[in-house]
Parts: sequence; C-alpha cells; structure tokens
Amino acid sequence: MKFFIEAIGCQQNGYDASRLAIFLKSAGLFESSAEESDIIFILACSVRQTAVDRIFGRIRNWNAKSPSGKKTSHQIIVTSCLTPDDQKKIIERGVSYWEFGDIESLEKIIGEKFNNRTIEQSSDSVYIPIMIGCNNFCSYCIVPYTRGRERSRPADEVILEASELIKSGKKQIILLGQNVNSYEFGFTKLLKDLDDLPGDFVISFISNHPKDMTADVIEAIVTLSKVKKEIHLPLQSGSDRILKLMNRPYSSKQYLELIENCKSKIENLLVTTDIIVGFPGETEEDFQQTVDICKKVEFSLAYVNKYSPRKGTVAYSLGDPISWVEKQQRWKILNHLVNKKL
Repeated sequence: MKFFIEAIGCQQNGYDASRLAIFLKSAGLFESSAEESDIIFILACSVRQTAVDRIFGRIRNWNAKSPSGKKTSHQIIVTSCLTPDDQKKIIERGVSYWEFGDIESLEKIIGEKFNNRTIEQSSDSVYIPIMIGCNNFCSYCIVPYTRGRERSRPADEVILEASELIKSGKKQIILLGQNVNSYEFGFTKLLKDLDDLPGDFVISFISNHPKDMTADVIEAIVTLSKVKKEIHLPLQSGSDRILKLMNRPYSSKQYLELIENCKSKIENLLVTTDIIVGFPGETEEDFQQTVDICKKVEFSLAYVNKYSPRKGTVAYSLGDPISWVEKQQRWKILNHLVNKKL
C-alpha cells in the first residue's frame, strides 16, 4: 500500500507529517506521489481561510476523474487543525476526518492493523511540542477555537523525550508552542534543564509573544550555551491602530524597544517574524509603518501572509475590503525588503 502526505500550515503540522511518514513506513507502507498513492493524508491548517480553501481544492483535484475517464481510487484522510464546521464539510465530500494520533481510529478508516501504537519522528532537526492551544485570541486567528486553550506538557515528559532524541543522535531540538513564553511549568527553567542534558546539540523555540518576552527569557538566551541566539518574534503589523484591531496588546514602540533590548544583550542575535498584510482597514500609511519597522529591525527572515477572512474569528465581521491585488503588492514589497526575494 502506498501513501502520500501533504502538510499545510504551521511547524506543528510539519512535525506531525514527518512522524506520520515514519510510522506508516515502519508498518510496511511505501511513500509515493499523490497520483500513485492508495491513501492521501492532508494535515490541515484552518488559521486562514486560504488554507482551508486549499484543502478543499486539493480534495477536488484528487477526486477528479483521470484523463481516461476513470475515477481515482485513492482514499483521502484529513487530520490536524480543523473547526467542527470544516470537519463536517470534509465528511460531506466523502473524505475521512481522523483525530491525529488515534491509531485505533486510523485502523478502522483504512482497514489496516498496526503493531506500533505510537507515532515517532526522525531527522537531525526535530520538533518537540511543549504546549498546544492558545489563550491570546488574536482577532484574525482561529487557533483558540480549533486547538482550544493553552495546555502545557509536563516538564519531565518534555525533558525525557528530548533526552531520548539526543541519545539517538539528534542535533537540534526545536520547542514548539503557539506561545512558548507562557509555558505553564516555567519556560526558562525548562530551557535550563534541557541545556544541562549531555550531548552535542542546540536548542531553539517558536513562537514567542512580544507581551510575554520577559527579561528572564532573554537572560536564558544569553547565558545558556546550547540555546541558539535567535528569536522568532511575530510583529504582525507596524501600525498601532491595526495592532489594536488585531487584539495584539503591544504598540509598535514597545515592540521596537523589546528588539533593541534583546539586541543589546544578545550578541549577533537573529530575529525572525510574522507579518500580515491587507488586514481589514489597513491603509497605505498603516502599511508604510510596517515597512519602517522592518527597515529598523532588519529581520533575518519574515513570514509574510496575505490576510484572508476566517469565519469564526472576531475579524471576520470586518469583511475583506482590501483587494487581492493590493495585498499581493504589499506582500511583494515586504518579501523583497526582508527576504530579498521578488
């Protein structure tokens, strides 16, 4: 039996996709192209409407008839981050929705028995989720509704997983969370405990929230030898007016002061960020304020996203007044400025 996996969205889905592939291979399945596979897995992201539209587009294309007129025979399984409403739409299209990690449920869906009951991962660089969910309720984001409120994994569980991965030869441990700074059991303590583990490896983490990037986290980056000197600190917008509409509780001035503080203490610091262009009501002046911050900070990388309205979020009521052409133009400007790409 052959399988194909497509991960849409965040690093969590990339992490889960690598684990799922290894699990399926260990069970005797073979990884192949989408066209040749018996089973297609889609690890879904429902943060932006464009990502959901992409999922439905993939399903439509993969369910289309072949040039010979024969209907494709593969089975499509969607998993990961979807709202209940989108799960219902998926099922209405004759596609299975699977709760990721539920092996018994997967066996029923595909009619295959697995000896292994857990889904592992592999590669020199590995992700370790330390928490799921989010408490911030940014107006554009559906995560608190799809993944729920913040839930942190016990520290000893995270440390044990990291220790085993390091012993198996992993060289980079990447801690994952929607907001790692609010890790329930003490984020800086977790960093120190991981830093104390024996082995040749480095530690990094994503994502941070500007409101929770405290002095002790900065100090940990400075003093812990295995922690990479880099920070992923989402900006989202350089306009205070737009930040307020996004429910991001900091100002552009506070963000810049935080960056300056980090750079003054952490030598050769690399800063990456997330930015949304075309948020409802974003004027040319608002956008230029984002451009100005990008010039001041000199991010090493920016993930620039074009806003798309997401039903179920607060921002959905604001509509989508900015044209796709304008969003694309703003995206190009920032992508070229920060990422040096046209």
